[in-house]
Amino acid sequence: MTKRGNPLMTTERRSLARPAEIRSEGEAVTMRGYAYRFHELSHDLGGFRERIMPGAGADSLRVNDVLATFNHDVNNVLGRSFAGTLRTGEDGDGGWYEIDLPNTTVGRDLAELLKRGDVRGSSFTFHVREGGQRVHDELDETSGLPIREITRMDVVELGPVLNPAYPTTDAGLMRSIALTLGIGETPSSDSRESLPIHPARALFRALVHKGGVQ
Repeated sequence: MTKRGNPLMTTERRSLARPAEIRSEGEAVTMRGYAYRFHELSHDLGGFRERIMPGAGADSLRVNDVLATFNHDVNNVLGRSFAGTLRTGEDGDGGWYEIDLPNTTVGRDLAELLKRGDVRGSSFTFHVREGGQRVHDELDETSGLPIREITRMDVVELGPVLNPAYPTTDAGLMRSIALTLGIGETPSSDSRESLPIHPARALFRALVHKGGVQ
């Protein structure tokens, strides 16, 4: 029997193909980038597209001990908030981060890769907070897919990545949610709608109202 659980337990990861900046002052090397940009639509994440709304991660970036890594590898730690080697926040464009790169093999190699332009993007790991997602009223004009909007989230990790891309939400989780909630059903005969509900639209409306499953 499938259990319904806390949506905070679902870990998601997204990437942004925007180059980071790097600057040097003496021996200190600092990089700055955006983990996410507001209002930018993701690729198809498995039947829906997604965008981050302004303010979604501001609270968590202020209080969380966010970890900065290279390529999401905890063996490649670059900094962390509580150590003061990572600074994060939101501005008018999105969620930014600034790292004082360590004088380690990873830090030195990354600095060189950034200077050469080999590292081209950033990524972040997050949990959607309770009530922190919604389905936009209109479908995406380009793809015809529903749009999931993230309004409140906990950012737990971020940093530069070698190959930025928008990975899909775990397919097994999506199937589990669909099976448990019985999405994609046709409305009753007395409904004003005569067409089947778009599966992805139904999925996320169900998530918003029922809090997801584990």
